Amino acid sequence: MSRRPVTVRAGVPLAAAARLLAEHGVTALPVVDDRSRVVGVISEADVIAREDLTGPVADAMGGVVALVHPEAGLADLRRIFARTVVKSLPVVDAADHVVGVVSRSDVVRALARDDETLEQDVADVLARARVSACRVQVRNGVVQLTGLAVPDGTSREAVLDAVVATPGVTAVRAG
Repeated sequence: MSRRPVTVRAGVPLAAAARLLAEHGVTALPVVDDRSRVVGVISEADVIAREDLTGPVADAMGGVVALVHPEAGLADLRRIFARTVVKSLPVVDAADHVVGVVSRSDVVRALARDDETLEQDVADVLARARVSACRVQVRNGVVQLTGLAVPDGTSREAVLDAVVATPGVTAVRAG
């Protein structure tokens, strides 16, 4: 996920949106309102389809196919990308403010991670959460946690959410 998303406002001219797409090497931009909430998406295809780039983004943007939250798992992203033609999705917080953008290539990179690397990444997540003595095994992206005991003041759910959010993790089983 890109954690520094580039966004554009609906009233901006299409030419400016085209420059942003080109400068940042992205295929689409979330379109936001005055409160920074997503109201649409402007893609390269939307720009290419217009002969006059002086009009506002609002006249050319597409609707939002899906919004995802930072805790969305790889399986959720795979399902959305498999069912749609979109190349990227806005990632929003609880207030629907854009906090990132996740692309199909992000998902492919996550799927390409080998189990050993993923095992180490999950161990690092657990260490940051001050979880010790937990055995981590990964097979085909599925994480098995044995002996998961979280320290006082730490939520077991929060730790599991952090593990699930690790790129490449497709499922988590804790025993």
